[in-house]
Amino acid sequence: MPTLVDLAGYRDPRPDYIDGGSTRQLRHNDGEGHVDRSAPVPVFHQAADRKPASTIRLDDDKRVKPGNKGRLAITHLSRGMAEVHDPSRQMSDKTAEVQTQLTGFLGQVDADTTRAGARKGKRKKTANEQKSSKSTREMRDALMSPGKQPNVLFVAIDDLNDWIGALGGHPQAKTPNLDRLISQSVLFTNAHCAAPVCSASRHALLSGLRPSTTGWYSNSSKSLKSYQRVLGDTVPMPTYFQRNGYKTLAAGKIFHKGTSDVNGYPYWDEARPKYSWPAELAARGHGYQGAKGGHFHPFPPDGGAIYQKYQKAVNGQSLCWGALEAADMPPEGMPDEQVAAWAVDRLKQKHDKPFFLAVGFVRPHVPFTAPAEFFDLYPLDEITVPEVPADEMDDIPLWGKAFAYGTLAGGDHYNVLSVGPDYWREMVRAYLACISFADAQAGKVLQALAESAYAENTIVVFWSDHGQHLGEKRHWRKMALWEESTRVPLSVRLPDAIRGGAVCSRSVSLVDIYPTILQLCNLPHVEGLEGTSLLPQLLDPQAERRVPAITTWQYNNHAVRSQNFRYIRYRDGSEELYDHRTDPDEHRNLARDPKLASIRKKLRGYLPKINVIPTSLKNGGTDSYGKKYEMLRSEGVPAWLGNTPQVLDSPRP
Repeated sequence: MPTLVDLAGYRDPRPDYIDGGSTRQLRHNDGEGHVDRSAPVPVFHQAADRKPASTIRLDDDKRVKPGNKGRLAITHLSRGMAEVHDPSRQMSDKTAEVQTQLTGFLGQVDADTTRAGARKGKRKKTANEQKSSKSTREMRDALMSPGKQPNVLFVAIDDLNDWIGALGGHPQAKTPNLDRLISQSVLFTNAHCAAPVCSASRHALLSGLRPSTTGWYSNSSKSLKSYQRVLGDTVPMPTYFQRNGYKTLAAGKIFHKGTSDVNGYPYWDEARPKYSWPAELAARGHGYQGAKGGHFHPFPPDGGAIYQKYQKAVNGQSLCWGALEAADMPPEGMPDEQVAAWAVDRLKQKHDKPFFLAVGFVRPHVPFTAPAEFFDLYPLDEITVPEVPADEMDDIPLWGKAFAYGTLAGGDHYNVLSVGPDYWREMVRAYLACISFADAQAGKVLQALAESAYAENTIVVFWSDHGQHLGEKRHWRKMALWEESTRVPLSVRLPDAIRGGAVCSRSVSLVDIYPTILQLCNLPHVEGLEGTSLLPQLLDPQAERRVPAITTWQYNNHAVRSQNFRYIRYRDGSEELYDHRTDPDEHRNLARDPKLASIRKKLRGYLPKINVIPTSLKNGGTDSYGKKYEMLRSEGVPAWLGNTPQVLDSPRP
């Protein structure tokens, strides 16, 4: 149809409800030379029983399609039409780019289907159609016009790794609401946390300061006096917005303990109070987060498999799951449901000045509990478990093994295997169910924004504080320096969905968010921020970045993630190096490869120059991981953690 309209000389703008593109340029080129298409071509789409099967052609030699069980596959048509070669694991950036294009197409299909039969007159052009012809300078001027201060919706999902549809981290993940948001946003496919643990990561993001600069390495408590002393002249993001004319509101997990980790510090104009758990439900946690429970609850009715194994409360017992019925949840709903309802209500209210609304969901944090209906999305016998080579840990230094060991006595991975032959698969299923549950709650808030008066003038930042291992590297927590721990979802939806559906594969850090939002909201620069604004990449996703992402876990253990490499250096000087071009799952440590010595040296140069010594290490002390390191050094490495590596003398700070 578009070709016929074009050849007929139809001079008015072609109606935008006609899908497809004209082949007139190809015809007039007589098939010679190369003609670019400005958009991918969705070749086929079937949505029977809400199980979409689609194929999309991105350019002249690649084809992408979800095959069995929704797995994303890439095939090189230039290598033959049989489509038997799937290099998706070696092309993670291309896979993410096309997955975003595909989810954007499916999101538009959903939107068009909803409007079918109710459309009157011409369909309104999508934001992408309206903005696609604007230059980078025009978009920058539109975003940065004097006096323009958009609202900010700050959506955080706890412990979420790359297991969402748009990132393709797990082939079975079902996250339609987040995927739809990402299709309207700029997606950063190579984003990483500053620290792979809740409190340290969130304080780094919200202060703009690295853990190595502040000494905030873990989930430790902070007094008001020490907090202000460490911050110095730096003002945390919510407070800075508050002081510059914004109304600041928060619900759920924004800091580790909720809307604040520091009693008495003025972050918010309005914050949702903490929920008081019914005693019967709190008791199921057997002391986890205290006798009165906390926002990570509820636990399964029997306390979970780890509690049942030991028949008592143990450190690490939250590594469990449960498909909950109505009686297992508060009458007001799960904590995340309550948070979503609070945020929806605030988006319905009238605000007399721009707002900064932070909404934090706790799932998929352990325990992996969610309403049973979300488990029904993932039949257990169909669950795909991460592939872990038998020699996975043989080339890992002792500090890496200490991180992988985990929390439970004997090691987390050992306990998971000892619970039962299906427990690994059950935990993967439960994590996926919790992700879909969190997606549903985020969807409620995003829908409320779309229906509100603030839809066109609100920036939406979606992020997670760190990743999560599900058995990769024989590890079951975050709290490590590998890709599964550090890589996070990060997307920014600009007003009018400028650059919606764009993908940036440059390595970026969560500490880059603070300076970015300041620029987008036309607020004065804050001195001392250690992140680098993402504005150049929001305007041009292919714009270069010269600084890699740095992740720190505990004192003087760092990972440097560049475009193609991950370099890890532990405090004893031992190293790891992974080439993501050939090894995206980080199975082969190349730190001793002499051919990569220059790469290792270059990445080592980005390590933090400042490493604040924590109190626990002063005067000859040690920290919890130092104790695990010494335990493995003296007692030996258990077989499931691989070979015993050469041990370097650990230098004292």
